[in-house]
Amino acid sequence: MNSSHPSSRASFFCFLIFLLFAANLICPAEPSEKQAKLNGGYYLLHKLGDDESQLPLLLDLKHAPPEVSPYADQISKMGKETMKTIEGFQDHDPALQFDRNPLPAIEQDTRASIKDDKQHQLLFGTHDSEFVRALLVSQIEATSYATNLCKVLADQESDPARAKTLARLGAKWLDLRSKAFELLRHY
Repeated sequence: MNSSHPSSRASFFCFLIFLLFAANLICPAEPSEKQAKLNGGYYLLHKLGDDESQLPLLLDLKHAPPEVSPYADQISKMGKETMKTIEGFQDHDPALQFDRNPLPAIEQDTRASIKDDKQHQLLFGTHDSEFVRALLVSQIEATSYATNLCKVLADQESDPARAKTLARLGAKWLDLRSKAFELLRHY
């Protein structure tokens, strides 16, 4: 077989393309550093939305004053909106993946420990107005984190529509933080 024959070169070239394509299917390319950073941020925001969407479940177990329940419902609604928004981003951009926790194992363990402490405090360590104060302080922390995470993601997002949407989400989380401070003044 003469390698200078045009059909031989074409066959060899097609074979190389096939091998490269097959290798990509077996070992997909890792996202760029920038995409990996964004994906990590989206993971954290999606996780926070999921956690916050479950806040009303706590009030099923603990008694809270009537003005706190609607606030918990607003937080839950915002958590669900945040998750739905990120999932919508992914529907239009498969490079956006938020299935991997980007944090080092020690940070993951520390956050899990903090979450366990807060849950124990809210469920068993506080009652009445002390419970409401602890709940609102935890919501001030969560909404501050969400606000700033949206801001940082918006600043680093190269898609202008997504950046604008993230800024809008961040403003909504900021409003919820302000409401928590307002409610806290009464306890």
